[in-house]
Amino acid sequence: MQMRALVLAALLTVALAFLSSSAGAETWQAPLGGKALTLGEGRVACPGTAGDWTIEQDGHAVRPPTREDAVGKAMELKVATNAGSCGATATSIILVATGRWPAIDAAATTLFVDEARIELHGRGLRGAVVRWQNGQRSGDDRCVVPQTDATGERCAVAVGRGLPADATAPDLTWMPAGSRGGPDVVTFDASGRRVAADETLLRPGRVVVASLVPRDVSIDLAGGTASRIPLVHPEAVVGADCGAASCDVSGDVIVVGGVSSVSSGLSVHLRLAPRVVVQRGDAFDASPVVEVPVLPCAMSVVSGDALRGVDASRLVVRVDARCAGEVRTLRWFSAGRALDNLGSVDAGGAAYVLLGVGRVEGDEVVVTAGRGDGSVVGQARVRTRPVPPPHATLALDGDETIDFVPTNRAAIMRWAKAQGSGELVPLPLEGIYDVTVGESSTEVQGQPGAGGFVALRFAWRVPTLPGTFATTDLAIVTDPVERPMHEASVEVPLGATKGSSAPPIVELLCGSGATLQRVGPGVEAHIRFDQRDACRVVLHRERLALGDGAQHLQLDIDVTRVDGQARPEAHISQPVVLRTDDAPREAWIKGVLEQFDRVTVRVSHTGDSPTTDRGKEEPSVQWALVFGTGHFRLYGTTAIPTGMYRFSDRADSGILSLSLGGLMRATWLDSGGHEGFVALEAGVMLLGLPDDQSVSGASLTQVSTVAGLALSVPIANRSLATETSINLHAWFEYEVSRGVSGQTGSPFGFVFGPSISIGNVGTNL
Repeated sequence: MQMRALVLAALLTVALAFLSSSAGAETWQAPLGGKALTLGEGRVACPGTAGDWTIEQDGHAVRPPTREDAVGKAMELKVATNAGSCGATATSIILVATGRWPAIDAAATTLFVDEARIELHGRGLRGAVVRWQNGQRSGDDRCVVPQTDATGERCAVAVGRGLPADATAPDLTWMPAGSRGGPDVVTFDASGRRVAADETLLRPGRVVVASLVPRDVSIDLAGGTASRIPLVHPEAVVGADCGAASCDVSGDVIVVGGVSSVSSGLSVHLRLAPRVVVQRGDAFDASPVVEVPVLPCAMSVVSGDALRGVDASRLVVRVDARCAGEVRTLRWFSAGRALDNLGSVDAGGAAYVLLGVGRVEGDEVVVTAGRGDGSVVGQARVRTRPVPPPHATLALDGDETIDFVPTNRAAIMRWAKAQGSGELVPLPLEGIYDVTVGESSTEVQGQPGAGGFVALRFAWRVPTLPGTFATTDLAIVTDPVERPMHEASVEVPLGATKGSSAPPIVELLCGSGATLQRVGPGVEAHIRFDQRDACRVVLHRERLALGDGAQHLQLDIDVTRVDGQARPEAHISQPVVLRTDDAPREAWIKGVLEQFDRVTVRVSHTGDSPTTDRGKEEPSVQWALVFGTGHFRLYGTTAIPTGMYRFSDRADSGILSLSLGGLMRATWLDSGGHEGFVALEAGVMLLGLPDDQSVSGASLTQVSTVAGLALSVPIANRSLATETSINLHAWFEYEVSRGVSGQTGSPFGFVFGPSISIGNVGTNL
């Protein structure tokens, strides 16, 4: 039991050491010359690890250094439960020495929100750090060289833009020189006391803003409806007073009502939040009055959001009936630039004006209208938006997309048409490509001879605009994808297709004139042998349409003998490129030498076309030709029977070990020109050449004529002049030598047995 306890204690010690070493180290920071910091119960400092810091109280406390050069330096202090455990279970505390704390006069500190700086007042500001936080953004800056006057020191420090104009916001903190920030950092003051986070909050005594409403803000007299004045710093405004008109602060705008009796301008008295002022030159105003022009002409941009980053963009502004009659004499401006009046349309009592605003940048466009005397009569605002991507795709006949603009046929174009209030409409490019709009699709086709790369162009239009403005190009949008331009090659069906009246592109013809024979693909055709030099493959270029493009084909011709052996000298494998032309091309078949030579012709697409096939037709055609039309064959051959047996009278019967003779055979032919296995035979044989003898001792050697049947199996050179076959014969025999010489015995007999035949010379019938 004691041993088990020791083992468990050792394992626990190792585990604690591992956990301690893997945990993140604490960070303590304290000013130079501060009091000692107590490490806490159960922790002592390991000797020799404090660096510039001093270990006191038998290792239970550490004191910050006093030298100025230690500011900002970090030391890794090793601590353990006791001095004896420093080697195994020590953990770390990061010690940071900061500068002496500054004395900041918060009441005299000013935050300039729009200038993104804060002006500190106090003493000991050199090196003081100001940290800021604005949502997910944060940063810090420090005072480098403060300026000194009779009231003390002051120093300007940069902060982030967009900080709220609120003196109570907890977005600014201060720290001494050399300090660090972070959730694991513990800060001590000079007395050794832990400092809470809210003790370092920096709340300026004054917050300065440059403006409260946009510079070009105005109010339209729009028939008594409420107008809105946007606020630049809505958190700084707590109320507004507009005199005879009504004003209410709502969110980030001032809602104004009852201004119909005001002729030229509206004075808005703003009430600001405590400690917030507006800068007026070198002075500050805590109760500002904003003069907002009241414009007699109600105007609005009706063409939707303006496109940002597009050259030569346009807007359509609606002018209500009150000022519609003078739109042609008004002068138009935006951002200090004069705008071109490109035309106007009257509709519903109002006037619609087309203005060229050029390239637009920023988040908003403000259009101002004025008379010749310089007075402003109306204003309209509209937000901007990025250029809508067309996401254009091209396809041939509705199949899979292509990545180029075809020059020989039209491609179907698809794109993202609807984009909010407007839409994209494809435009032709003169001399490059044309666009055709149909009832169900839009097509694009490059002009003949065009090449290189091109980016498709689109017009931005708003179809809800009145009159001709519904088809006016408000901007030109270019597809970011540049496409090459070249001919499209669509793999057409080569043979005749079922259900189609279109003639085939590739044909095989034999003969000419009255004997012309058109061979159909896919079936075995028999051609007369005398027409072996009159067959050709016809490639009908004149039947190709211009839109089909180049057809990349492979022509293969193979000739085999009747026994199945190839004629290598007749083989053709040739790539062919077909383009539309006035006359066909012909490829003649050569290499047919003997009857029943078999020719296989195959024409197929190679797959090298720039576009894929349509996927609707078979990509190849094939023909099989047999040059021979006979059904029977009469031929002569030699026969070498061995081991045949003669049946005759008793004296002349016996085995014929070796014989020799010539035979004529007649048999049928199959469609490939191969003889049948059974044949009629007749011929002259020398039987029993080694002087075979019968059972009576008489010689069996005779010259005989034979006729009968044979079962023949070719073993080499089938159907050729050098054919070799194995046969089984059944002959009726007449011994010429016995009948002529008058020898005793019967001249008639029956011979049965095997033989070997060599030769096949004859004719087909």
